[in-house]
Amino acid sequence: MTHSLYVKFIWFTLLTMLISSVTSFYVMNTYYHQFVKEDNDAKNVAIATEMATYLEGLDSSQLSPALDMLGASGYQLYIEDEKGIGLFYGGAYREKILSEDLISTVIAGDVYHGMLNFPRKTFVTGFFANELRNSVGVPLTVDGIEHALFIRPNIDMLFGELRLLFGGLAIGLMLLSILGMILVAKKLIDPITHLTNVTKKMAIESFDEPINIHRKDEIGQLAESFQLMRGQLKELLKKRKEFVNNVSHDIQSPLHNIQSYLTLLDQPDLSKKQQTAYRNIVHLETTRLSQLTKQLLSLTTLDEVTKLQDLEPLSINTQWLETIKRFRWKLEEKEMGLSHSLKADNIMGNAPLLQTVWENLLSNAIKYSEKNGNIYIETYNDDNQITISIHDEGIGMSEEQLNQAFDRFYRVDKARSRKTEGTGLGLAIVKNIIHLHKGSITVKTGLQEGTTISIHLPKE
Repeated sequence: MTHSLYVKFIWFTLLTMLISSVTSFYVMNTYYHQFVKEDNDAKNVAIATEMATYLEGLDSSQLSPALDMLGASGYQLYIEDEKGIGLFYGGAYREKILSEDLISTVIAGDVYHGMLNFPRKTFVTGFFANELRNSVGVPLTVDGIEHALFIRPNIDMLFGELRLLFGGLAIGLMLLSILGMILVAKKLIDPITHLTNVTKKMAIESFDEPINIHRKDEIGQLAESFQLMRGQLKELLKKRKEFVNNVSHDIQSPLHNIQSYLTLLDQPDLSKKQQTAYRNIVHLETTRLSQLTKQLLSLTTLDEVTKLQDLEPLSINTQWLETIKRFRWKLEEKEMGLSHSLKADNIMGNAPLLQTVWENLLSNAIKYSEKNGNIYIETYNDDNQITISIHDEGIGMSEEQLNQAFDRFYRVDKARSRKTEGTGLGLAIVKNIIHLHKGSITVKTGLQEGTTISIHLPKE
């Protein structure tokens, strides 16, 4: 059973949020606003009213010492008279913003319920917000002068030790959470870092770095996929090098021959027969080079195609008859026999591309067959598809050769001599075209037992 990394992360995150964020902030904030806020405002208004009653019994000279005493007893006070002169007593406010209009209404006799109307905060409760607007205000008259008195508890003085206790608890929870996150992150990041190092090695074509990651979560699945991808990339790079070597060889070989025979043609003492022979060889090599470049261009074009264009109803049987007619001279040259049974229905396809397939298959069948051999071609309907089968009595292939038969530039003729003409690209082109038509290819063969290639194409 796969242990999902996502599930692990969700559980750990929920636990961290429950301990640190939800219990420390959200629950406290909600509780204050829902159950404590109104009572806290009323309680502080009552205290402010009692203070105002006490202060109104004093003369102006006694007002400031009395306010100092009240501030020292655990309250933050602000008093402003009708002339706009304001003084602070007790602990300092973090924000001292209060509109003149609001102060004027309190001087005129209204009560200010700042704690009750203090806006909600997500992470800081109104109880702890050290702002002048988060206070209560009452009118006050001393020696005939009207004042506005604003008070709020001095939280630092009244709850300093308790805040330190809760602060220490919060810091402890935070440190434990951070430590847990570091450990989890390290466990997650270490294999990714290892894969990054392996990737850097791959960038310089080094594929031997071991991937020792054995897990059952998404990281383990990533490591398995990475290992598979690395193997495929290694094989792709190997084939790319082989491709470049093959292209270089197959281009250099005819060019070298052309150059050599052109040099021979410059000799003054050549007979007419020799000149004709050398020109024929130059012509054959230029034809070979032209065929190679044409097939390379075809492969490049097919590699870029994702969806076939120019589809039309076409007769596979008619295409085969035209192909056989075109290759009749090669059959006669090798004194080979060819028979066919063409009974397939029409299909939707790209006519030029499929014509290329039949030409490549018949060319290969003739090329790898001995003199006086036979070829048999059959097309027939098979449920919702048609099957095209071409059988020859040629040299056949071993299992190892068959596994590489559709690789680019692979040829059974390892010496790559001109005895067997060809570029080694024909079957690669065939494979691409058939796959673009959503078809499939099967091959039955054996050394000196001939080869049967069957192609299956959907009717629609």
